[in-house]
Amino acid sequence: MKLPRIFGNKDKIDSGGFSVIENENEKVLVYNGITYSKIKKNSVYTREYWDFFLPVAYAFDKPKVLLIGVGGGTVAYQLVTLLKENTTIDAIDLSPRALEIAKSFALPASVNAMVGEGSEYVAKTSKRYDIIMVDAYIASSIPAQFTSAGFIGDAYKVLSDDGILAVNYAVGMMGIFRMRDFVARLKEHGFSVFSASTAFFEGNVILVCSKAPDSGKLLERIKQRMPASDDNMFLLRSYESLKEL
Repeated sequence: MKLPRIFGNKDKIDSGGFSVIENENEKVLVYNGITYSKIKKNSVYTREYWDFFLPVAYAFDKPKVLLIGVGGGTVAYQLVTLLKENTTIDAIDLSPRALEIAKSFALPASVNAMVGEGSEYVAKTSKRYDIIMVDAYIASSIPAQFTSAGFIGDAYKVLSDDGILAVNYAVGMMGIFRMRDFVARLKEHGFSVFSASTAFFEGNVILVCSKAPDSGKLLERIKQRMPASDDNMFLLRSYESLKEL
């Protein structure tokens, strides 16, 4: 995760390491010196990895979304702002305190926020989702349960027939090697795996794991519903050049 590059008034949220850095352009939630969440004041888009989750929501008419790892609520805020009542969002996080902070930072009240372990929830739920978005981290690594064969199989079962598992993956030097094994497991369970990012070898990549194998049809569905603008053209261009892994 990137360190915040922003200056302004810093207001302490609590004594547990959370703080907010805010200026006229943006508001950043920081946890122990690491950027946890960000909101731009003049745009719904941050121009960072959170945005690259968003196009997959337009692949569905009224997407049912599960967020695993809430952060400060950036993605949930973006989805609700863009889609309004045309989406249903469940969000789960292991930390009650993190959820409390997220609600005060950006998490919309319309989101069904739950405390719990995301992989256990997916294994037990009777709900079906169009999209599962995974943004769960311990330091700079995804917890092992979210790259395991068990979680991948459970996610495949609870997704709709053309559902998508979207995973924020921090590449790094070691991450790129671990990602190969993760992608292989995803494919073994029937997912077609694509990457969407501004820079593959730097920062974060969003793994778009689709039950429907054709990236062309996925892009067509996105373009049918996602209004093109100067503000989001960088996202559409990224998805136009989805890389199959």
